Amino acid sequence: MRDVSKQYIYFVRYGLTKYPLVEGVGPYDSPLHPIDGYEAGIAIARRLASMPHPPDVVYSSSLHRAVSTSQLIVHAINRTKETIKIEDGLIEWLTPSLTVEPDGTRLKPRTVQQLMEMTFTEIDPDYKSVNPIAIDQANAPVGA
Repeated sequence: MRDVSKQYIYFVRYGLTKYPLVEGVGPYDSPLHPIDGYEAGIAIARRLASMPHPPDVVYSSSLHRAVSTSQLIVHAINRTKETIKIEDGLIEWLTPSLTVEPDGTRLKPRTVQQLMEMTFTEIDPDYKSVNPIAIDQANAPVGA
């Protein structure tokens, strides 16, 4: 039986990205680096899995690099059924230079459905963000 008198929270940053994330130029929704990013993500995942109290759930932003790192973690802890919770408030939406595409257009966050269609099947489709993205009159994200 699990000890419910204590909670353990682990904060993890995603692994190295495929494309450079340069503030002012636009860290866009880059995937993990195909070698270094995944190696770092796997190392993080293994470390968390070996903890005396590994996580029961993983919260992630909707950015590709974050969900990919979360996916590695949930596989390492053998909790792949609806374990990743997409939390909109984990993205710097109020900092426009951090949320642009390579062509300079504003990044639109992916929906849970879009992420699941990209092979992120470990996402909980029923989880509702406690800090959802706000939309302005032009239907653009203005912050979480």
